[in-house]
Order: sequence, then C-alpha cells, then structure tokens
Amino acid sequence: MNQKQLQYFVTVYQTQNIKTAADRLFVSRQGVSKAIRLLEEELGQPLFVRSIKGVMPTDYATILLPHAKRLLEEYDAIRGL
Repeated sequence: MNQKQLQYFVTVYQTQNIKTAADRLFVSRQGVSKAIRLLEEELGQPLFVRSIKGVMPTDYATILLPHAKRLLEEYDAIRGL
C-alpha cells in the first residue's frame, strides 16, 4: 500500500465514480482502476461494488476511509517538516 493508492481510494470513495476521480487527480481512468484493484488485492477485500452508474463503497471501504485519511495527513505532515 502506498500514498498514491490511498489518495486514489479516498478520491474514488468521495466521488463514487472512477472517471470523476481520475479527472480530479489528473490521471487516467485506467490508472485509478489499476491502483484500486492492486489495493484490493493487497488488502484481500473488495473496496467498491462496480456498476455502470459508478461505484458503491463496501462496508470495508467505509471502515478503511478514516484510517486512509489519517495516513494521508501524516504523509503531508512529514513532507512539511
């Protein structure tokens, strides 16, 4: 798990749409999808249920969200030293 994967996860969670998240992050939709898929594989849990209309977070994703946000805040704090 890395900072980029966590940022992508948080953005997808907030937008509930991979394309919208990719646009906000200025990356390709495929890049976001791949990062999320790799994170899901590493965690051994699905984070989103995908559909034509977008994605819906799983219960696991909802539990993970505050931890991911906290880690991203820590990354920012370290960069600011």
